[in-house]
Amino acid sequence: MESTINRSKKPTVKTSRHATRYFFVGVSITIFNYVLYAILSNLIIKNHDLLWLSSLISTVITTIVAYFAHSKITWKDRDISQSSIIKFFIWNALLALIISPSFTQFFSLFTPLYEFAFDLTSTFHLPFSYDFVLTTGAFVFTSIVIMIINFLFYDKFVFPKSIPEKSYPYTAELQKAKVSVVIPIYNTSKYLPACLDSVLTQTHQNLEIVLVDDGSTDDSGKIADDYAKKDQRIKVIHKKNGGQSSARNRGLKEATGEYLCFIDSDDKIDKDYVKELLSPYKEKNFALSVCGMHYKRLKQKSAENVYINSLRPRRKTESKKAYILYLLAVDGRIYSSVNKSFQTKIAKKCSFDESLNFSEDSRFVLNYLEQSSGEIAFILKPLYFYNFGTETSTIKTAATKWQNWQGFYNFLKTWLGKNPSLSEKFWLHAVHLRWRISYVRSRRRAKQS
Repeated sequence: MESTINRSKKPTVKTSRHATRYFFVGVSITIFNYVLYAILSNLIIKNHDLLWLSSLISTVITTIVAYFAHSKITWKDRDISQSSIIKFFIWNALLALIISPSFTQFFSLFTPLYEFAFDLTSTFHLPFSYDFVLTTGAFVFTSIVIMIINFLFYDKFVFPKSIPEKSYPYTAELQKAKVSVVIPIYNTSKYLPACLDSVLTQTHQNLEIVLVDDGSTDDSGKIADDYAKKDQRIKVIHKKNGGQSSARNRGLKEATGEYLCFIDSDDKIDKDYVKELLSPYKEKNFALSVCGMHYKRLKQKSAENVYINSLRPRRKTESKKAYILYLLAVDGRIYSSVNKSFQTKIAKKCSFDESLNFSEDSRFVLNYLEQSSGEIAFILKPLYFYNFGTETSTIKTAATKWQNWQGFYNFLKTWLGKNPSLSEKFWLHAVHLRWRISYVRSRRRAKQS
């Protein structure tokens, strides 16, 4: 694996060879797909009314071949079960069945183009019928769409349990480690006691709890002071209101622990939260640990456990930035600064942008990962209890403005650097597409509330 996240240089020879192999495998599969379809439609299934069946069969067979070709390149280190392979075949058969006929109808609209192609084949005396040429276009686009859908979603829907959860030992050395818990506070007196109680009852006891009262106008500051009198691990800082990022930066500055966690004052944590997030650091190659969430929507009075499904690890030939973009595209566990533990010495090299009220968390996490050479550990347990819809939440309104999403996208392009690899470009566009969908959903939720 790469020892650094810096991608300012061009891709390594190893990565370039990997991309080249991908290209030639893709070309070979496309040719195989076309030849198979030609054989089926001209020699075996000669009924022109059944050309869609030739397209369907050849697409399914080609997808199976593509699966094994892909596995030879990238899945050597994965433990793929037989049931997962069967699900993969069923998944692709359904995709081909749904997509193939619809694309046949759609691309039949381009009749002049197909007439030109048919005239061209007739000029060279090729034994292809007009219907065959007409369906070939639909077949090619069907294959492309299926490959794109697989590339985006098969890891999430087809192989979500192919990688077993890894357990990390909570060693005696880690038990002694000092962890700074930074909690920015602003007018959350309703939720603050539960938050602080959940921190004080942690199974990991060596804590430094930094409470930053960001100019609260309710009883939050008094509650923080009262708790500090009861537990000497608590340090309270009262400051003029400057926003959540300002409060986090102040807490980050005051932190003296070897490791660091951020917790929002209207949320709470499981008693093993710090312990579980600390455990991966016994292995020296981890820079960040991330846990799942219990996501509670206060207004809808609903709750669910999220980010507890396993994700594929970074591939040996995959750049770290490409992997991070993949994580940003598939779900939201990387975006927030909560539900994570950081190495304090690295986190102090970063800061939250105090001019923003959207994506400042994500930018901090990405900058942190850029400063580190380590990997990301996933704890697949809902240890962070997130309350969505509190009075202090700003994400609800900020997410309804597209300029906020576009600003984050521009930051992401800058963070990616010059000369990004092909996979980095692909996942960047996938992230942008995900954000388009998230933006529409945010607008819809805002109208319903």
